[in-house]
Order: sequence, then C-alpha cells, then structure tokens
Amino acid sequence: MKSILYLSLALTFILSCKSENTVDHSLGLIQVSVSDALYESEETLGNRAATAQQHEAFLESNIRRNTIEVGNDFLMVAELRPEEPLSGLKDGAKAALDTTALSNNIRYRLLVYNQAGAFVTERDYIRGQEASTEALQLDGGITYTFVVFSMNLTSNLPATLPTNASTRTLANTQITTSTGANAVMYYKTTMTVSGNAINRLDIVLRHRKPQITVRINSIQTGYNISAITAVFTPHNNGTLINLSDGSYIQNGTSQPVTANFNSSIPSQNVVSSGSYINSPNNDITTFNITSITIGPLTLSNLVPFNNLNLTAGVRYNLILNIVPRDEYTTHNNVPVARINGRLWALHNLGVNTTLNHNPTTITSALHGNYYQFGRNAITAAPTATTTNSNFNNILAASNAWNGGTETIAIKNTANDPCPEHFRVPTRTDMQQLLDGVVVTRRGSFTTSNTNFGSAAILTSKRNSNVVLVLPTQGFINVNGANPPVSLPLEDRGNTSNYWTSSATAEKNPYRLLISNTTEVVGIPTGTTNFAQSRPIRCTVQMQTTLPPQS
Repeated sequence: MKSILYLSLALTFILSCKSENTVDHSLGLIQVSVSDALYESEETLGNRAATAQQHEAFLESNIRRNTIEVGNDFLMVAELRPEEPLSGLKDGAKAALDTTALSNNIRYRLLVYNQAGAFVTERDYIRGQEASTEALQLDGGITYTFVVFSMNLTSNLPATLPTNASTRTLANTQITTSTGANAVMYYKTTMTVSGNAINRLDIVLRHRKPQITVRINSIQTGYNISAITAVFTPHNNGTLINLSDGSYIQNGTSQPVTANFNSSIPSQNVVSSGSYINSPNNDITTFNITSITIGPLTLSNLVPFNNLNLTAGVRYNLILNIVPRDEYTTHNNVPVARINGRLWALHNLGVNTTLNHNPTTITSALHGNYYQFGRNAITAAPTATTTNSNFNNILAASNAWNGGTETIAIKNTANDPCPEHFRVPTRTDMQQLLDGVVVTRRGSFTTSNTNFGSAAILTSKRNSNVVLVLPTQGFINVNGANPPVSLPLEDRGNTSNYWTSSATAEKNPYRLLISNTTEVVGIPTGTTNFAQSRPIRCTVQMQTTLPPQS
C-alpha cells in the first residue's frame, strides 16, 4: 500500500514539473503588411492643446511669414506653414497625424531582435509583393523586437551595418546612405509570437525627416514663371540612421538640396516636388532662389527665409506669392487696395463704393451693414442699434462661408454676402493684413450709439499713400444659448469689429478686433458667437496657390 502511495506521489511531482516547464517552441508565421506612412504634427511633438481654440492658436504661432522686394515693381509675400491633417477628433481638435498611403513597389526592410537585443534575422519586402519574400517563421512563446526601415524608394536598400550579423545588436545596428535627399521612414514594436499560428505585423511607418513643398504664384503679375532654380541649405549628401530608435545624423559632405519645379514650368502657379531636408530638428534652414525668370524679368539670389525652424518628421508648405507693390486699383469695377499681396475692398459691405473711403472726418455714410456669421442676410442697417427680423437664432455651420481651408479658401456662394469675385476673408487673410500695415486711430474712440466718427486707419508699411479705413461699428451681441436672443448694439465708436470666415470645429468664430489698445485676430468669449452681428470688409477671391495634394 505504501509503495503505491509513493509511486502516485512521484508521478504527480514529475507531471507537475513538466507542466511548469513547458514552453511552446513551435514555429509561428509572421505575416507582414504596411499601408500608411505618417508625417508628424508639430503639436503632438510638444504639448497637445486642450481645446480647439488653443489648438488653432498653436498652429498660428508656428506659421512663419516674411515679405521681400523683387526688383523695382514686385514683392514676394512668403509663408511657411506646417501641413495639418483635415480629419477631426471628438473634442474638435484636428487629428494628430498627417497620413499618406505608401505606394506600391516601395521597398522596406524588417529586422528582428530577441529579448536580449541580439540580431535574429532580416527580410527585404516590396510593398504589394510581400508574398514573394521568403516566409519569416520565429519560435513561438518568445518576445521579439521588430524594426522596419524604408527610404520610400523602389530601388534596393543599403546594406545593414555591421555587415557581420553575428556582432549585430539592436543597439549598434545602423544604415548609412549616400542619398541624403531621400526619406527616412521608421517603425518599431515588440510582439510575443504564437506558435503554430499566423502572427500579423501591421506596420505604420513614420517619417523622420522634415519635408518642404514650395508653391510659387505669379498670377497677379500677369507673367508666367518660365525658369527657376532654388536650393535649401544646410544639407548633406549622406545620412547615418540608428535603427535602435530611428534617429539620424548628417553624413557625407555638405551639398544643398535642390527644389525641383520641372514638371510645372512654365506656369503662373508652379509647385515643387517635396524636398526632404537632411537635418534633424533645426532652426538654421535657408531657402535661396538662386535664379527665377518671371516674364521679361530675371532675378537672382532671393532669400525669402533664412533660419527656418523645422521639426523632424513634419511636412511643410512654403508659399510664395509674387505680387505688385502696394497700391490702389480696381477689381471687377470695385475700388480696392493691394496690401501685402492681397486686394481689399475700400469700403465696408453695403457702403456706396463711389464715396471717398478716407475722408478727414468719418461719418455714418462709411458704416456698413451687419451680418451674422455664415449668413448673407442683413441683420441690421449701418446706423441701427438692434437687429431686424432677419436675425436667426440657429447657429450656422463652421464652414458656411468657407468651403475650403485656411490655405485654400473656397467661397460658399450660397451664404457669402460679398459681391462676385470677392469673399469674406479668412483669419489668415486678416493676419496678413495686420502684418503689412501700421495701425493708427482717428476720432475719439469712445463708446456711443451716435459716435460714427472713429475709425482704425491701416496704412501700408511699403506705401504710406495706401490706406484702409475701418470704422468703429462695434457689434450686436446675443444672450443665452437655447436659443440665443439678440441684444442691443455694443461698442460703436470704440471698436473696429469685423468678421472672418474662419471658425473652429467648436463653432468659435474668428474676428478682427481693433480697440484703443488692441489689434488682434481672435475668438471672442462666449458660446453663441455665431449669432452675433458684425460688419464685413470683403477681399478679392484670388486663384489659390495650393492645388490639391496627392
């Protein structure tokens, strides 16, 4: 009886030990797929804004603007703008990442490391032809680190270093290239492989280099751009990439990278292919137009920007508008002023355009109608103090006036009250106007429903004879939200308070505000601002510099 008991205990102990030490070393198949490549958003690389208003303020703070002279007759108005994704999040802020599809036939390399960081194996794949690569099978029950690298090319990838695979580790693996003008895309993850099963590795590559697309518009000159050469510096012809984290340093020798415009010349709207800047985060990038021919004029060594601040992995639009100098002119028989590259109506919407727009004494004749955001109905006459029956307590959509974006404004003709060939300006338009003028005040700037004699005077920085006059019409406020109720007029005689077509996804509209102490394009406080009524100063609807991106 005792022997049977001892035998039973021994068998139980052996089976228990065997169960505790069983490890699944059967092979698991790694099935690889890659579809997208992501550019970073500058905001996600810093602190993410808590609200849509803070998000928009962050974007505006990262836009660089400059204006330089081009010969004796023209100006080049320049803007560097980070590319921002268009899709929204639940909180109204924009999506964190700028996504593009990875093209077929692009080559990428997968490297595998064990938990100790030792190199296991690698495979080279071709996007859309992954099945043609030797199957990758790894031991089940083991956690591996997977690293993926690509240069966004259809040609063979450079060799992995060290070339001796037995000495290769995650910490010392590198790629060196002699083509610094190409992309660097990277992905890294860990996964525990399941034996006797298909293990999917869904790869999303992230760009590591900043990329700039240059867009030059000469439409206002009336001439084609027939030739251009331009470069970015500093830049090296080689790159050394650390595959442990995707970081890289410049390698090789110093060599500018050329912006290639060949496919779009001659034209009044030329666009370069995207240039990858072979430099990590930096604030020293310079763009130099070494030569450009616009109609009969050939110019050299134009530098719209130097010391540009670029963030690794972010793509940018460098927008250059070549325009005549600031002046008075007409557009579609409407008197306008060209300031900082944009044409502005000389009068508020609803004013007789034959009147002198800049008299010594401002009168009610220069005051325009009032409108609610996103609507074309007049809600108050120029001298009124309350709204009329056109007041609408249903808030308009955020894109009711602008069916495009800040960069590519598209007039919504069903709602925009501006005349043909004109539109309500975006906040970017208004900011560019402020950047190009000196603001002074005329009149008392005191609040009174009968004070029609005050105005903000916007004088061109480049031609002091060119002036816009913005009467201090104030605005008509609202109260409540369910529904909002119109209140009497506020701040006549004290604030120039003008609509833009821009608004956040939270339905916070932007307006230009000029008071005794303030000159700002911003969002007023409150939750029903769309229902407020303000005057409008129209701008000319010029052809865009930005064709849709591929």
